[in-house]
Amino acid sequence: MKIEKNIKTLMACRYCPMCRQVCTSGNLSQHESDFPRGRALILYKIFKETMQYDSDIVNTIYNCFLCGCCTTHCEGGPYSIPDLIKASRMDIVNLKMEPDFCKNIRKSLVENDNPYGISKKDSFKFSVKAKAEVLYYMGPEINYNNQEIAEAAVKILNTVKEDFTVLENEPDSGKILSLLGYNFDAKGKAKGLYEKIKKTGCKTIVVSCPLAYDAFKKDYAEWGFSLEPDIKVYHMSEYLYELSRNGKIKLNETDEKVTIADSEYLGNFNDVIEVPRELVKLSAGDNLVEMAKSKKDMVATGEAAFIFNGKKFEFGKKICEKICEMAQESGASIIVTLSATAKNNIKKCSNLKVMDIVEFISEVI
Repeated sequence: MKIEKNIKTLMACRYCPMCRQVCTSGNLSQHESDFPRGRALILYKIFKETMQYDSDIVNTIYNCFLCGCCTTHCEGGPYSIPDLIKASRMDIVNLKMEPDFCKNIRKSLVENDNPYGISKKDSFKFSVKAKAEVLYYMGPEINYNNQEIAEAAVKILNTVKEDFTVLENEPDSGKILSLLGYNFDAKGKAKGLYEKIKKTGCKTIVVSCPLAYDAFKKDYAEWGFSLEPDIKVYHMSEYLYELSRNGKIKLNETDEKVTIADSEYLGNFNDVIEVPRELVKLSAGDNLVEMAKSKKDMVATGEAAFIFNGKKFEFGKKICEKICEMAQESGASIIVTLSATAKNNIKKCSNLKVMDIVEFISEVI
């Protein structure tokens, strides 16, 4: 069993409720089994062979949003519930017991490089260069559902006259497959993408998708496809901040009050928290305001929430209601997000202007 490698987490978390208040999925369902302690207790019994996987347990394991808030707020470790959940999902896939909806996501990612069942012909259209210094990587949410973010990124890169390209029919990074327990497929996707990246001769990859960023920064080296140090990987916010520091872009001031909705995959897993603020502050100055809970106390936006109770996750509005409420209380008129998923979920519950950070910067150049 893969969960055996996480025995320390199993032992520590099964009796500890200290991160309960920050668990996104548990606070959504209010089922004890959907909180970190409940999942650890169940998986410990699986490990001790006093319980076996069934459909209810499988749903509980896939209900986790892998947001990392539990690990960030861990009082005794940190112990990693996300690593435990990912290991359990691999075990479930090996038993061929994953939910049918996961199988549908896998099929779509393998065949169409997106989890939505959308044909590749509907991906973002761009004149592709074979070779370039900079590669812009969108991720499937932007490539298929939020192409306005890609258009804003292209506008900025053209404005600063960067030698850049995108990949034709951009391949998936493999991250979503790995999060769902399909590690064999994930590594296959990663290998294909890695080979295409190398062919561009790029020295820099600029990424909009936090999930892909996390894959490039962490998973690829583990899977044998190291990018850095030969190819530098930046999230778009980091890259734009570097451009501003080097004098390549100058941002106009905005009089509107702006707040930032943090990304769990940038913040909790990669400590990318301050740079987006420094970037926005170049335009907003003192008009950059913080929500009551932000940075290390962030509320998750659902970046890795794909499935809930065996069905498509459809509670983005619900889990982001607290963010919308806090943004309103901060006096902000604009919520800047760091992922397309965050933008889409927050827009469902906010009357404020919600923009990806790339869109915000493209408006103030």
